[in-house]
Amino acid sequence: MVKSKVPTKNDSDSATLGPTYVRLSELVVKAARKFRRNFSIQLAPLGVTFAQAQVLRIVARADIPLRMVDIAARLDIVPRSATTKIDALQALGFVERLSNNADRRSIPIAVTDKGREVLDRLDDVRRATAEELFSDLTEPDRQELSRLLNVVCSTADSRVGNPLQGGGGVGSVPMLGESHNGSGL
Repeated sequence: MVKSKVPTKNDSDSATLGPTYVRLSELVVKAARKFRRNFSIQLAPLGVTFAQAQVLRIVARADIPLRMVDIAARLDIVPRSATTKIDALQALGFVERLSNNADRRSIPIAVTDKGREVLDRLDDVRRATAEELFSDLTEPDRQELSRLLNVVCSTADSRVGNPLQGGGGVGSVPMLGESHNGSGL
C-alpha cells in the first residue's frame, strides 16, 4: 500500500501544517505591507507613488525603451493601467514617449535625465526603508531569510508557471537590495 504524501485530517501533523502555512503566508503579506506603507510615506516628498516608482524602475532597467504592453506584462497588469502610470510619470517629467517610425501604434517609453535623478533618490529611500524593516535581524538571519524567500519564490513560479518569463514574474520584480542598474525596486 502506498501512503499519500498529502496530509489528511487523521495525520498527527495536519493540525500543525495548515496553520503553519497560513501563518507564514500572513507574515509574508504583513511584512510586504509594512515595507510598502513605510516606503510610500518616504516617497511622498518626491511626488512619486509606490506604483509609479515600480514602473520607473522597470523602464530604467530595460536595455531598450519598452512598449506599453511590455511594461504591463512586467507588472502583470492590463496595458490601460500601465498607460495611466506612464501618463503620471510623463507629467512629472520622469519618462518620455519616443517616436517609432516602424510602428506608429507602438510607442516606446524611456527614462529622462530627471527620472534618473529621482531613481537615485528612490534607491536611498528604498535602502533606508529596508534597513528599518530588517534592522532587528542579524546579518546571518537576513541572509537566511533571503535564501528562504528565494526558494519560495522560485518554487511558486515553477508550480504555477510563470506567464511573464523573459521579462516579468518574480525574477523581474524589483528587489530591495538592488540598484536601478540591475533588477529591483
